[in-house]
Amino acid sequence: MSRYVFSRWLVRLLGAGVLGVAGVTVAAPLQLAMLTPPFVPSDGAGFGVRWGAERSALAVNPLVAAPGQRVMLHVENAAGGRFVLDAGAGAVQRLGAVQWRWTAPGRPGAYTLEVTRADGARMRFTALVTTPRRAVRGGMLNGYLIGDYPQHPAGQAIYRQPDGFIEVNARTAELPLTPRLTLGQFVCKQDSSGARYVVLRERLPLALEAALDRFARAGLAASGLTVMSGYRTPHYNRKLGSSRLSRHQFGDAADVFVDEDGDGVMDDLNADGRHDVGDARLLFDIVDAAQADADWQRFSGGLSAYPPNAYHGAFLHIDTRGMKARW
Repeated sequence: MSRYVFSRWLVRLLGAGVLGVAGVTVAAPLQLAMLTPPFVPSDGAGFGVRWGAERSALAVNPLVAAPGQRVMLHVENAAGGRFVLDAGAGAVQRLGAVQWRWTAPGRPGAYTLEVTRADGARMRFTALVTTPRRAVRGGMLNGYLIGDYPQHPAGQAIYRQPDGFIEVNARTAELPLTPRLTLGQFVCKQDSSGARYVVLRERLPLALEAALDRFARAGLAASGLTVMSGYRTPHYNRKLGSSRLSRHQFGDAADVFVDEDGDGVMDDLNADGRHDVGDARLLFDIVDAAQADADWQRFSGGLSAYPPNAYHGAFLHIDTRGMKARW
């Protein structure tokens, strides 16, 4: 993006208003950070960071936190470099040369963190502070229909109700979660006239980025993924007639396909002249084979190839439930 084009783009966004959730004003330093196009070198950030239960070397990453939550961030493979953590909001406490504690702001919204190395290499986090579950009343959250979560099986924590929900509006929908995925791609498809809310576990977009890398290694042209179905509210999930305990309700599942030609359906990936389940199975086989690699183990979960029908084309279901599941 040229400096001239970027300047016009920045002015246009500034004129549109301040980024943030409805009724929340975002501080000026954060606003500028959010409006800056993500720095996405082709080879990632050049270093890794571990936070919570996640780790990544991508140039852009998701970080989901409750209001006031403390999150530890630690640079991996630092190689003696000097690092700084900048935050547009919240409090940062340095705990060591390459370790910090970030305390999330008390108000829900979208924020940025940035870890910068002395030579200019940097990693950005789109930090999403959730609206707590206690704000849901009668299955509604600020006018958005969530519905009732199913009773989870005893002893299975992965089916516990989400602790919080991420508000998404027209501006925050464009925020990058990773270099090739945005927040808006995971919004539930149910109708809504106002702000929407999603549940999202950080591991899901990280796994989708890892899958894209695997597709590239296999020689497939896939600059990104179309997310046909990401988060589903329990209300919408029941409306679809999907499984009562569908992982989509818990923010760690997505139905995706590769659509480089932009026609709205899965590309003919196996070059057999058809757009059918064979293309989804090709993606399935690539991801399934990755399970044997140690660096993929943390992305273990559900995987299935679905055929096209009268309503949609073929797609791949992938989730990060933490245990292998195939159907």
